[in-house]
Amino acid sequence: MKNTTLCYISKGDKVLMLHRTKKQDDVNEGKWIGVGGHLEPGESKEMCVKREVWEETGLTLNSLKYRGVIDFFPDRYESERMFLYTSDDFDGEMHECDEGDLKWVEKDQVMDLNLWEGDRIFLKYLVDDEPFFYLKLKYQGDKLVSSELMPRVILASQSPRRRELLEQIDIFPEIIPGGVEEFTLETEPAAVVEDLSTQKANATLLKLLRSGHYTSEKPIIIIAADTVVVSDGKILGKPATHEEAFDMISAIQGKTHEVYTGVTIFFLESKNGKPELTKRKTFSEMTQVSVYPMTEAEIRAYADSEEPMDKAGAYGIQGTFGKNIRGIHGDYTNVVGLPVGRVWNEIKELWS
Repeated sequence: MKNTTLCYISKGDKVLMLHRTKKQDDVNEGKWIGVGGHLEPGESKEMCVKREVWEETGLTLNSLKYRGVIDFFPDRYESERMFLYTSDDFDGEMHECDEGDLKWVEKDQVMDLNLWEGDRIFLKYLVDDEPFFYLKLKYQGDKLVSSELMPRVILASQSPRRRELLEQIDIFPEIIPGGVEEFTLETEPAAVVEDLSTQKANATLLKLLRSGHYTSEKPIIIIAADTVVVSDGKILGKPATHEEAFDMISAIQGKTHEVYTGVTIFFLESKNGKPELTKRKTFSEMTQVSVYPMTEAEIRAYADSEEPMDKAGAYGIQGTFGKNIRGIHGDYTNVVGLPVGRVWNEIKELWS
């Protein structure tokens, strides 16, 4: 499956549309679409959007909004996963595009253009300001034969690592952190992370209900998590300073410690137009991690970097600290911040 991006740029009551008329052997020939293209190796989705918009239009995006993911399953071409964005914040002068004709179109006239039928579906979601969505479209030739809107998944965390782990298993979450201040009376590591993950899930649920932004009739799944490192029975959270990071790394170097991640999953179903919490699950996973002995200079160099500052135990196993890992016993993704195998199977059980 190839990965692409697409962006719809708006200016007042108009949206920039590209009429694909110039490219040879173009699957989109004659169609009106937004601006985007293929992800290059090592390129992030956001980098791709900004590059493609600049190359095709001459405009520089100052900011953009991630709106959804669309999977296309055509019968004649390779399957495609498209990451969808919108933006109304840009600079520059528009130039001619070598793939077609660019035109600012009145928003209420876009649906009159020659569009793909699937595009009509997600363009309506954009116009209606739907929450982040994941849509699957199946085509036979130019004919749309099926469309499926997937359940809305909300990650109650701003952790890019947790989001990336979910996307690796084809779960594309909307990010709504609860903003809860972490405090618990629990003392056992498993109980601590389970309690904190539940607090986060409850805070995000409350934020969702207060927003009133839940128009989809599909189920809503909220995933919240909390991770701590335990060394010699002492719980290590995130360091507040580089000196704290130094102390934490000093405590775990040359020894084996434990990483606990607590997860709470809420399953909401639509009742009378509002989401209602019908099922829930809270659990924790523990992974043992062994670290090679480190010199004081090695510890200082790592602690003084920015990598440890937003991570429990002051290290990220997926980062440069990986060179100091002797081995692990248990789930690697649990150490990164979310045991996705367990999460996936718990969601399947809640769904049944």
